[in-house]
Amino acid sequence: MKRFLTAAAIIVAAGGVLSAQPFKLPLKDNGSKTEATKPEEKKGYAAVITADAKTSKGIIDLHMVKGTLYLEIPKKIMGKPFLFAARIEQTSNNKESIAGQMPNDPLMIEFSFDNDKVYIHTINNRAVCDPKESIFKGVLANNLNPVLKSFPIKCYSLDSSKVVIDVTKYFCSDEKPMSPFTESTPFDGLFGIKRMSGSFKADNSSILRFHSFPKNISVSSRLSFTSEGAPFSCIMNISMILLPEHPMKPRYSDHRVGYFTDGKHIFSTTQNQVMSKGYINRWNLEPKAEDVEKHKRGELVEPAKQIVYYIDPSFPAEWRPFIKEGIEDWQMAFEKIGFKNAIVAKDYPANDSLFNPNDIRNSCIVYSASNVANAMGPSWTDPRSGEIIQGSVYVYHNVLSLLRNWRFIQTSTVDPKAREKVLSLEVMGPLMRYLIAHEIGHTLGLMHNMRGSYAYPVDSLRSPSFTAVKGTTSSIMDYARYNYVAQPGDGVTQLLPPRLGPYDYYAIKFGYSKIYEANTPDQESAILNKWLVEKCNDPEYKFGAQEVFGTTDPAAQTEAIGDDAIKASVYGIRNLKIITKNLIDWTAEEGKDYSYTASMYKEVVRQYTRYLTHCSVYLGGSYINYSVKGDNQKETIAVSKAKQKEAVKFLLGQIYEMPEWLNSKTLADHLGEMENNVGELQTALTRLLTNPSLIGRIGTCAKGSNDPYSQKEFVKDVYETIWAKTIKGQNINSTDKLVQYVYIHSLLGSLDMLPAEVVKNKSFAFCLENSLNNVDQFESIPVTAEQLERQMTISTKESEVKIQSKSILYSQLTTIKSLLASRIPTSTGETKEHYRYLLYQIEKLMK
Repeated sequence: MKRFLTAAAIIVAAGGVLSAQPFKLPLKDNGSKTEATKPEEKKGYAAVITADAKTSKGIIDLHMVKGTLYLEIPKKIMGKPFLFAARIEQTSNNKESIAGQMPNDPLMIEFSFDNDKVYIHTINNRAVCDPKESIFKGVLANNLNPVLKSFPIKCYSLDSSKVVIDVTKYFCSDEKPMSPFTESTPFDGLFGIKRMSGSFKADNSSILRFHSFPKNISVSSRLSFTSEGAPFSCIMNISMILLPEHPMKPRYSDHRVGYFTDGKHIFSTTQNQVMSKGYINRWNLEPKAEDVEKHKRGELVEPAKQIVYYIDPSFPAEWRPFIKEGIEDWQMAFEKIGFKNAIVAKDYPANDSLFNPNDIRNSCIVYSASNVANAMGPSWTDPRSGEIIQGSVYVYHNVLSLLRNWRFIQTSTVDPKAREKVLSLEVMGPLMRYLIAHEIGHTLGLMHNMRGSYAYPVDSLRSPSFTAVKGTTSSIMDYARYNYVAQPGDGVTQLLPPRLGPYDYYAIKFGYSKIYEANTPDQESAILNKWLVEKCNDPEYKFGAQEVFGTTDPAAQTEAIGDDAIKASVYGIRNLKIITKNLIDWTAEEGKDYSYTASMYKEVVRQYTRYLTHCSVYLGGSYINYSVKGDNQKETIAVSKAKQKEAVKFLLGQIYEMPEWLNSKTLADHLGEMENNVGELQTALTRLLTNPSLIGRIGTCAKGSNDPYSQKEFVKDVYETIWAKTIKGQNINSTDKLVQYVYIHSLLGSLDMLPAEVVKNKSFAFCLENSLNNVDQFESIPVTAEQLERQMTISTKESEVKIQSKSILYSQLTTIKSLLASRIPTSTGETKEHYRYLLYQIEKLMK
């Protein structure tokens, strides 16, 4: 996950080159006044910093005097940019945030002072303007750096070059960024997330440790709260680090390659509007000065500063080689652009007493004893340029269960080793390597590429020779887990994603290549565009963003593999049937209950649901190409009519086929009362296929298609399958009754004919796209503001054609009403009573 900075420096564009230097309004003190202020006017230095003070000297000297922490700040660093943030060292409750995690985004700050106070300002860093422009002063006036906190000056240093302030209460408080509680986001309400909060207990809080270094300070504070009616304590490590004097030259983002970005608004009189640009997040990888010419000639050189990740000693010794591999797999991508040993893994330094994994200078792979099945890779950046300052990967212990469950449910039919409850190191080790490599990719600036797996034909995933080279996807940054397509007898043994895929090499080239012939980001962009256009028709290099508000691109789906979701799902379901048939033999242990077997049965249902979800995206879907002028591609291509009809046929077929294998009597005999998984899935699918939002999406898709699949044709196809027996006058079974009942109920609800309390009641049924598409993930969903805006626009377009679907559904309801009325006289027994009840429901509610 990428942490987005909430602070928004005015970036100076000098001579056409973005220098990324913050330009500030004059500080309250202009220097001359300070020199005129006599130290003796304040309390004497020796009276404040007494002889018994514990001191750590560095960029800012820190002093602890009888429980009071003082900062002695040099005047020469006033106005210089710092990153200010806090991470959790230890916690008594890891429900929401774990040890090593940064709960809140870092702030970009600067210090200023006057005769009485020192001020901490947050720096506005989103506006970019050339100081030579006439509008520059106006841009400055509208981007003042606001005051975050002020502190009375206690005294001056003996030579008057530094000011001393008391930060005890501030560094030992629940104010941002020290707070251990994660700030709420707009996603919380959508996903039903309730964030932790607490009442701060100042009397139970104190500063424990402090260190000052040449470029940063580190302070550890124990903070205490009452949270959810219970005591809650944590130790927060607070860091301030001086940002580089000369920021890295930024590189503009491009929506055809997935990088996290720091967004900028560029003001210029050469443009008729404010230009929005993104600076990609990347490490500052440069050759040593003496190696520049070698690098230009294409020789491999070591970078001036390596990217180093330290591995937490808490990890078991047997895992460490795989963690190291996951980190250093990325060396292969950097070697392609001329850097050897660019990224390395190291153990925590054994003989360095000052080494602190929570120090912002150190990037670490951190273990967390947590029952959360998760891992994530956030990073801290210099927002002036997008330079990554530090990145860490957090591995929650219970992510092992996620890896094991995926390995079992997706590959156990072809690999007996995946059937073990506790996977051997031979099996689990590569899964750990994959997890780490994926998260390291995030800390290198890369976003998810959900289109990676679509690059490969489904049948190729059944080929031992193909998968031995390509794995399951063209990108490790995809959510393409393991090979669920391979069938028993295929002989496929490489069931995981590749160590790195073609897209990963391509993305690193885009972000990290030295472009010596370009002097400005604009000049770089012209060269980068040529690289992208060259590969625009090669599926291995395509990017697909992770969609949040409903997936619309069938080629960019989470947890999917292959270029045909329906074909892949058919193979996947074949494997699930084998697993279900053998579930007791493969999971039950002699003398133990069937709880593990029951949990694996739930995984079968979850995996099956993923397949249904993948196929449903074809309905009204469009392939997204992120086109630009010169690549001769359409921005979106509607899914063909034939493919949508195939998806409808597949989904309707599953409604009637799933009871044959998913409701296993053998399992029920041993597991006791089982949830009505089949009934819920049948209900969900039926509701989905009568959902006005889906029908509206199909209408939108039809408008942009040369071969449209109309809303009426879609509704007719669904109707003719669900009511086929009724139309023919045949007897119906329990599945037919359930599906017809849900179909009627869904139509009535879509037409606002049901009481509000019934519509809100989700117990009788739920929508597949909301309730069953639970994303198993290594991290929180990382998306950019631009992507969210795009997705919201798509949702708005869909709503415009929902109204059309209402009239179609009403017509459908009247057709069914007539059908039922004609069949009641000729039907008998339970079938007749079923039809009578449905007709009663329709007539009652239509009134």
